[in-house]
Amino acid sequence: MFFARARRIGIVLFCGVLAVSLIAVPSAQAQTTPDHPAYTLKTEPADLSAVQNGDPLRITLSGLPKGASAKLVICPKDVPDGLIKVATKEPWLAEHTLLTRVTSYCAGGFGDELTGRPAGMQLMTRKRSSTTGNIVFDTAIPRGSSQPRPVAWDPLYTTFDKAEKPEDKFPKVPWADNPVVSVDPVTGAKTRKRQFSYQCDDTSPCTIAVQITAQNPDKKTVTWIDESTKFTPFAPGLGVKGCKGIGQSSLNSSVPERFGRTMVSWNQALCAPTQSEQPANIVSETEDTGLTAFDKGESDIAVTGTGGALAAQTVRSRQYVPLGLNAVVVAAVGWAPTETSDDGAKLNSRVASTFSFGYDDVAGMLTKGGERPDEGGRAGIFRDGSALVGRNAAMAAVTGVNGQSAVARSGALDPATGFFGVTGESGKGTIPLALSQVLVKNAASSWVFREMPNDKYYGELNGKSPGVITDLGQLDPGEFRLHNVDAKIGQLSVRKTVDGVVIGNGAECATGGCLSWVLTDLATAKAYGWTPVALPDGKGASVAPTEQSLLAAAASMKAGDDGTLQTGTVTAAGAYPLTFAEYLTVPVNPLVDATCKPMTAKQAQLKAFADLAAGNGQGLLSPGMVPLSKDLKAVATERVAKIGTGTPEGACKEKEEAKNPPPPGSGGTGTGTPVANPSLNSPSGTTGSSAGAPAAAGTPAAAAAPTPASVQAAKLVADGVDIPKFAGAGVLGALIPLLALVALATLPSATAFFAAGRRKRPGGAA
Repeated sequence: MFFARARRIGIVLFCGVLAVSLIAVPSAQAQTTPDHPAYTLKTEPADLSAVQNGDPLRITLSGLPKGASAKLVICPKDVPDGLIKVATKEPWLAEHTLLTRVTSYCAGGFGDELTGRPAGMQLMTRKRSSTTGNIVFDTAIPRGSSQPRPVAWDPLYTTFDKAEKPEDKFPKVPWADNPVVSVDPVTGAKTRKRQFSYQCDDTSPCTIAVQITAQNPDKKTVTWIDESTKFTPFAPGLGVKGCKGIGQSSLNSSVPERFGRTMVSWNQALCAPTQSEQPANIVSETEDTGLTAFDKGESDIAVTGTGGALAAQTVRSRQYVPLGLNAVVVAAVGWAPTETSDDGAKLNSRVASTFSFGYDDVAGMLTKGGERPDEGGRAGIFRDGSALVGRNAAMAAVTGVNGQSAVARSGALDPATGFFGVTGESGKGTIPLALSQVLVKNAASSWVFREMPNDKYYGELNGKSPGVITDLGQLDPGEFRLHNVDAKIGQLSVRKTVDGVVIGNGAECATGGCLSWVLTDLATAKAYGWTPVALPDGKGASVAPTEQSLLAAAASMKAGDDGTLQTGTVTAAGAYPLTFAEYLTVPVNPLVDATCKPMTAKQAQLKAFADLAAGNGQGLLSPGMVPLSKDLKAVATERVAKIGTGTPEGACKEKEEAKNPPPPGSGGTGTGTPVANPSLNSPSGTTGSSAGAPAAAGTPAAAAAPTPASVQAAKLVADGVDIPKFAGAGVLGALIPLLALVALATLPSATAFFAAGRRKRPGGAA
C-alpha cells in the first residue's frame, strides 16, 4: 500500500513537472512587415523573471535569411524616449526610433558584478550559421550598472550648451538642459550636471535588446531591434523566501555547496505553503568541517558524499540516509569552431560535444603542470597528434591563435592571471577523494607528479604519486606551483575563474576556439552549463554521466562498514565510474538541549525533513542529480525510521565525549552507540544503535491520514499563498501548490544558503 501510494504521488509530481516545464513563454514572433523578415526568438530558460547573475543563457534566432547577423545590447526595461532628431537648426523634432534610442542610451560599457569586468553579453555579435540556419548566443545573465555617459541628443544628458541669445548658433541649442558644473583648468574639459546610467538587478529589471541585420523580402538590408526579452537578475546565491525565517525548531545543517539547490528546494516545499519557519538553517561548509560539527552537536544534520570517510571523529551515533545519486566530473568549458557562417568563415559554438578521456589523460592533466602544454605540461595530452585530440573531433577543431593549439585546448590562455586552465573548489570533499581513488587504481603510472630539479615544487613527493587525496590543493603541495589545479574557495570563485571562456567573447577565444576544465560534480556542472567528459567503464566503452549510467553504477557499488556506497568500486558495464551517493547524516539519539532535555518540536522537524528527503523530495533534486533506485529508497526509509530511537542519556554522553574524541576508527570509548549503518547488502542484523525505546517526549506525533477534506484544504491554503520567487526557483515555484497536496498534511508547524555562521541554540542546546 505504501509503495502504491508513493507511486501515485510520484506520478502527480511527474505530471506537475511535465506540465510546468512545457508551459512555454511565447517566443517573440516578429510580424511580417515590409521593414524586416519574419523570425522567431527563443530564450533558454524561457522565464527570465528570477534568474541569477552568471546563469547560462541561450538566445536563438530562427527563420532569418542567409547572411543575417545580430548583436546583443543591455538596456533598461523601458528604453528612454527623450531624444531630439539630429539637426543643426529648427525644427527640433523628437526622435522615437527604437534603434536610435538603443544606440544612444545603451551601447556603452556595462560592468558585471559577478566578474568585476565588463559584461560579456554587452555588444556580443553573432552571424547566422550555415550549419543550423540559426543565430545562437550562448552567454550569461548580467547584473550591474552601465558606465555613466553623455547622450548628446537628449536635453537632460546632452553635451551641447544652451542657446541663450537669438544669435546663438549650433552647437548651442535651445533645448539643452545639462549645465556645466566645472571646467578643468588644464584641459578645459567640462563636467556637466548629469550623465546617463542605469542599473540591472532584482529591483531594476532590464531588456536584452537584440539588434538584427538581415535582408527583408524586398532584398534590402535592414536593421531593427527586438526588445521582447526582459530579465530580472538576482545576486548569485541560494536563499529560501516565502517563509518566516529561522525559528526555535530550525535544524542546523552543514551542507557542501553542491547540494545547496536541493536543500533550498526542500526547505521551500516544506515552509512556503504555510509561510512557517524554515525547517533547516543551511550552512555552507566543506564536508570534513560539516561532519565534525555534526559529531560535536553543533549541527543537527550534515550532507556528505562519502559517508564517514572524511570524518575526523565519529562519536555521535548516526545513520547515513541516501538522498540521491551524483557524480564527480571533469567538465569542459569553452568554444570550438565546429560551424561555419553563411560567408564560409569559421564560427565558434559553445562546446556541447562529450569529449572522451582515458584515465591516463586525466591523471597526466592533473599531475604534470599547467605551464607549457605544447611541451610537457598537462603530459602533452592537448598537443596535435595526441591520442586525446585524435579521438575528439571538436577538440581537434580548437586551434587557438598563432598556432597555439595546445595552449587553447588546455586553457593556459592568460598566464598573467595565474590561471592555467584547470580549476575546482578547494577544501576537503568527495570530489578529490573519489577522483583520486579511481586514478590510483586505474592510472597508477600516470598519477605521478612531474619530476622537477627543484624540490620546492613537490617536496618529498617529487616524481612520486600524490596517492589518494581529499583536497585539490594537495596537487600543488610545494612552495612553488606548477598549476596542476588552480583550486578556488567556493563555486562563485570557480565561476569567475572560467568566465572569460564561458562567454567566449574575448581575445582568449578569438576565432580558433578555447577550452578550460573544471573538476566538479554533475549537479554543479548542469547548473552552470559545463559539459562533463566521458570516462572508461573498464569494459571497453566510454561512458558519460547520465541517469542510466549513474543508476547502473550504484547497483554495482560495494557498501562499506558504515553502510554507504564506496566511491571507486563501480564494476558494471555502461556504468559511470565516478558515481557517488549523497547522504544525509542524522542522529540516532534524540536531540537534546543543554540540560539533556529532549527537544520535541525540533525532533519532529528533523523527522519531517528526513521523511521529505527520502520520499516526495526525490522529485525536487537539483538537475543532474538522480533519484534513488527502489533498493536505495528502501534503505533510506529504513534509516529514517531509526532517527531518535536512542536515549537522551546517550545523546548527552556523546556530547561530552565529542569534546575529547578518541582517535579516528577506534569506534568510541563507551558511549554504547557506535556509528549505526547497516550494510546495503544486509539491511538488518548488523551493527545498530543502542537498545532502548525512544523517549515519549522526543517522539513526533503521528501524522493524520490525508482525507478529501484535508487535501482540499491544503490546496486552498497553497493556492492562497502568494509565494515570492527565490532566485533560480525555476520549476519549483510553479510546483508549490502540487507539493502542498502531498506534503502539507504532514508538515510540522533557512536562511540564505551562504550563511554567515551556524545559529547558536537557545540555552546552548545540542
